[in-house]
Amino acid sequence: MKSNTGFIIRSAIILLMLIIIIIDAVVIRHLKKKIDNLIIIGWQDSTLVKLSPNSIDEQTVLITKEFIDEFNHYKSPFKDGLSFQVLIEKYIRNRWSDHYGCSRGTREKKRIHEGIDLFVPENTPVYPLTDYGIVTEVSDNPHYLVEVEYKKTDDTRHKMKIEYGKTIRILYPEGIASIYTHLNEVYVKLGQEVDRNTIVGLTGLTGNIRNSGKPSHLHLELRDKDNKSFDPRNRLHFDQGSVEFFLDHLNIEK
Repeated sequence: MKSNTGFIIRSAIILLMLIIIIIDAVVIRHLKKKIDNLIIIGWQDSTLVKLSPNSIDEQTVLITKEFIDEFNHYKSPFKDGLSFQVLIEKYIRNRWSDHYGCSRGTREKKRIHEGIDLFVPENTPVYPLTDYGIVTEVSDNPHYLVEVEYKKTDDTRHKMKIEYGKTIRILYPEGIASIYTHLNEVYVKLGQEVDRNTIVGLTGLTGNIRNSGKPSHLHLELRDKDNKSFDPRNRLHFDQGSVEFFLDHLNIEK
């Protein structure tokens, strides 16, 4: 009897192992088929190349064309559906002082205005510029200082700190960051992930705006990975880029 019981148990174990092997084989075949469907576009030796998953030995991040096309399109910080051309026409008061690059500072310490000033009512809710972002800098200090560059009369470049007031910096998937300053309220924390439904703060009157005689407005800057500012109009006016359109014309057949 014991012999029969042992035989049944061994047979059951062998059968179970065979079933597991068959299931694993099916799963592996299915996964291999999925991997074979992957086409990786890379850049090597100044050339666009097509790579197979099997040729990659190190960790590689794959981003879909839908992700790129969605998160490289920027929208109004007020979530009002307005284009940036309309925002500028509606909310910038003075072309000589409110645009990027306008003169700031003194004769001995010349600097430029590193953003655009959008004159919206005080306590207007402010949102991220895309559907996803990460808060990489935030201050609830109404006297918060930010380092900027200026030139002396001999054209040498130096650093100084300017009172931006309550400030939020949000990094977007493209690698561009927006900076909102002069806020009355800050509703996010460092490292927080945000989206287009996140009210990150309220416009206000903090920082050096209090001594400028100007009413409440949103100071909006765009900065690159090296923390260099650039004219928001050069990027935010154009939101119709499409990687999918490009891939439709690229010969990437296997």
